[in-house]
Amino acid sequence: MKEFDFLEPKTIDEACAMLAKHKGRARPLAGGTDLLVQLKAGWLQVAALVNLKKIRGLDRIGFTRSGGLRVGALVTWTQLLESAPVATHYPLLREAAETLGSFQVRNVGTLAGNICHASPAANGSIPLLVYEAECVVRGPRGERNLPAEKAFVGVQRNGLRPGEILTEIRFPPPPPGAKGRYHKFSLRKAMDLGTVAVGTLVGTNNGAFDLVRIALAAVGPKPIRARKAEKTLLGKPTEDRFIREAAKTAASECSPITDIRGSKEYRLELVKELTFRSIKGSLQ
Repeated sequence: MKEFDFLEPKTIDEACAMLAKHKGRARPLAGGTDLLVQLKAGWLQVAALVNLKKIRGLDRIGFTRSGGLRVGALVTWTQLLESAPVATHYPLLREAAETLGSFQVRNVGTLAGNICHASPAANGSIPLLVYEAECVVRGPRGERNLPAEKAFVGVQRNGLRPGEILTEIRFPPPPPGAKGRYHKFSLRKAMDLGTVAVGTLVGTNNGAFDLVRIALAAVGPKPIRARKAEKTLLGKPTEDRFIREAAKTAASECSPITDIRGSKEYRLELVKELTFRSIKGSLQ
């Protein structure tokens, strides 16, 4: 690992200024579970790390019924796992936390890190897309909101601009009566990236679907909403044949690769089956 400066700002504005000064050659440090691996392996070289851990308030979780859930950039997966509002109102987020890494990783890793590292297989991407979360981003030009769906740009490419820092993630109140499920298939039961991950959130009225959200991960260069599949179910009765058809449509929206965790064809079959199971489970 090559030498670099280790900077410790006390405010967000100070951190943004440090990043801007280094013109793309500095990285913010939150949990560091991905970043430090890249540095040690020599895959990434930086002039400076900007440590966010001394900035007050970034490690807080807040929730109100009218405003939803607010997750600071330093909130760890363990905090999410232990949060009562998360368990009650955002069960897919809790399931994502349960299946992520080890105790050690969950104690330091962050949901914000999933967004900034932008892995196509990130656990957090499913609840972020299904619950239609927004990222609060601060930079040299001020503050802006970035939809989570637009925060994932490609493999390890996020939607933040130079000098910007993700400070908070906001989950709106979940739709009344909507239920969801999260399915992650991996070769090992623990501490493994998903071969395919699927999450759904559905609502029904008089035996027909009136809300359908389907999110897929590890099936392309970035996690996606399967919007064509969602549209095929809206207004349809909650019958298996319609759900199977929607699952096939979801698979048609994917572009998975073949790698050590599975072939392209295997992943497409997993998308069909896990989407079906997730929607069926959401109806129970």
